[in-house]
Amino acid sequence: MARNLVTIVFILAALLSSQRQRLIMAQTELATLTGTVADTSEGLLANVEVTATNNGTNISTTTTTTENGRYFILSLKPGVYTVTASLVGFKKYVNSGVTLQVNQTARLDITLNVGEVSQEVTVSAEAPLLESETSSRGAVIDGRKIVELPLNGRDYNQLALLSPGVLNTTPRMQSIGFKGAFNVNGNRAFNNAFQLDGVDNVSYSNSFRGVNMQVVQPSVEALQEFKIQTNAYSAEFGRSSGALINAVIKSGSNAIHGSAYEFHRNDNLDASNFFSNKSGASKPFRLRNQLGGTLGGPIIKNKTFFFGDYEGLRDRAGVVRISSVPQPI
Repeated sequence: MARNLVTIVFILAALLSSQRQRLIMAQTELATLTGTVADTSEGLLANVEVTATNNGTNISTTTTTTENGRYFILSLKPGVYTVTASLVGFKKYVNSGVTLQVNQTARLDITLNVGEVSQEVTVSAEAPLLESETSSRGAVIDGRKIVELPLNGRDYNQLALLSPGVLNTTPRMQSIGFKGAFNVNGNRAFNNAFQLDGVDNVSYSNSFRGVNMQVVQPSVEALQEFKIQTNAYSAEFGRSSGALINAVIKSGSNAIHGSAYEFHRNDNLDASNFFSNKSGASKPFRLRNQLGGTLGGPIIKNKTFFFGDYEGLRDRAGVVRISSVPQPI
């Protein structure tokens, strides 16, 4: 009996440890909001209730300030938030335009004015983009850049080249269409690490990793944003000497939203190549279709949401091959 009890306790401890580790890993793409709350005379206020509400899902996270007037709101999904702060004897503070990015530690200092809690002071200032709370360096590529900037083959990894210190990899890698390979601050391309929604997304397969650095290549339409951290990132990402690419998939919200697209290419405007002209052959055939769509919305309003996407690629191309054979004497 005692042996069975020990076994059960061991299994429960292992499950709790596994759950704790999973939760810690899942925080890597989430944002943190911090700052101080003070009155108009710059005196710090304790026990102020600070709430961050996601504008898309209406999910709220609440905390209270410490004795030093400091607050921390952890594990926030990237997005636009409404931040409120209230304390008896002061007007309610409301800021509806706070944008939090992937893995960002944003600082937002709040000032409360004397008055009734039923009164509100609405501000529109955003959290500063400069992260004074962390030492990491990098850049966030948001959804607008991902969708509107031209991409060859709709590979979002090409946008990493917008960051300082990022260069294209060797011509050999480019010639075989290897995805997700680039050099950051002189490091080898295979020293970079990829994460998708806080989960390790690095491909460790053989044969050139399947010609992709990632296990899952997310569609451009499905990505909300991604962050490339080039150096000095925190210890939770410390297993790679290169860059960390932290991507986040879009989330469902209380409103149904989606998209549909197709990119079509044929040979109507293509010129015939040199080898076709030399051999008197017709222009090589080419037909490429890249199509898909996304859909997201609520399952239970303000509680449960869904989001899904599909992308298909149909690429057909004719290839001209010329070979030499022995000629009769």
